[in-house]
Amino acid sequence: MNGRSSAILFALVLSANAVPGAPAVAQGSTTLPPAIKTAFRQAYPHAAILHVSREVQGGEVVYEVESQDGPRRRDLLYSLSGQPIEIEETIPADSLPQAVGAAVRRDAAGAVVIHVERVTRAAALSYEVRVRVSSRTRVLTYDAAGYRQ
Repeated sequence: MNGRSSAILFALVLSANAVPGAPAVAQGSTTLPPAIKTAFRQAYPHAAILHVSREVQGGEVVYEVESQDGPRRRDLLYSLSGQPIEIEETIPADSLPQAVGAAVRRDAAGAVVIHVERVTRAAALSYEVRVRVSSRTRVLTYDAAGYRQ
């Protein structure tokens, strides 16, 4: 395929994914609609954007922004208006609320915690804890009080 054909194909792919009012974004591009870019930069001025994807959830177009802010990995889901829908932040296991840590020790006795995320969706806060027992990995989800979800 020559350069002109590649450019035409790229333009067709972008236009096929176009949504009225939303700029076209190639998968993996760091191009964001202005409202999302502004909201992200205001909230996380020092974060690096690693990946952007355009998705449709519940019939609505949303953008997922994967970012790195120092040692903290953060994945955010934004509406087209720039409102955050969901924020997933990697956190150290020792920063889990005491009730969640106790629940993990109870529910996965002897397991090794390999990854922890704090998830904020609307006003709800939860914790996703990935643990390994022997060679099996599983994800446990808790609310802030330590109750399984």
